[in-house]
Amino acid sequence: MRAARLLLFPLLLPLLLSHCATIPPLPSVTPPAEEVFQQVKARQEAVQGLKGLAQIKVSSPAKSFSVQQVLFARLPAFLRMESLSPLGTPLLYLVTDGRELSLYNPEENRYYRGGWRTDSLSFALPVALSPEEAVFFLLGGGPLREPETMSLRPDEGERLWVLELLYPSRGESQALWVNPQSFQVHRADITRPGLSFQLVYSDFRPVKDILFPHQMRLIAEGARTRIAADFPEVELNPQWGAEDFFLPVPRGATILPLP
Repeated sequence: MRAARLLLFPLLLPLLLSHCATIPPLPSVTPPAEEVFQQVKARQEAVQGLKGLAQIKVSSPAKSFSVQQVLFARLPAFLRMESLSPLGTPLLYLVTDGRELSLYNPEENRYYRGGWRTDSLSFALPVALSPEEAVFFLLGGGPLREPETMSLRPDEGERLWVLELLYPSRGESQALWVNPQSFQVHRADITRPGLSFQLVYSDFRPVKDILFPHQMRLIAEGARTRIAADFPEVELNPQWGAEDFFLPVPRGATILPLP
């Protein structure tokens, strides 16, 4: 038995060392905020869309549930969500281009359509996200608009840059915790009138040579809401079909306006 353990030790050593590895220290010189902003922007632009299978968990005072979803997300605001039953059969289809929204309930054979509203996803997501924000969240980033002012400071404890983006004319701000090596956003604190929430990204793994977070969290403490998206399967920058963001009306379905 002892000999077997000795034989296994060299095989396990790299794994043990990887778990014990320390995060590289921050560079000694803090770069200009504009330089880091452009690097983060370039990294986010490398991921234009995804197709994936995700486990979505929502916890809030109004509703809590866990569901497996087929997700298509594409910049700037294209989104397709197919909720699946435990047996893998579709329970609900949702498709939007950021302006129009189509929703189909197979069980009731009812098809809903109308213009996008801030509460269009309230039946599933207790946080009022715009289509652009929902897509950016699923692509592992945030809506990087050109700020009115910006600054950069080191977070020595996390060993990350903190990029502050301010939009005082709109009463909005973003604080991004940025990896100084990969320029990945590990966390984003977003504040706008009426809503503040935090995005947290982890479990970064390469997909098509792009480092991508397979675990995503949206936390809105004020609304006591948490949304988690874990991706067991994901394809980045896939080939898109003409029907990917089109939801045809099934035969015999009752067509209704969005409630």
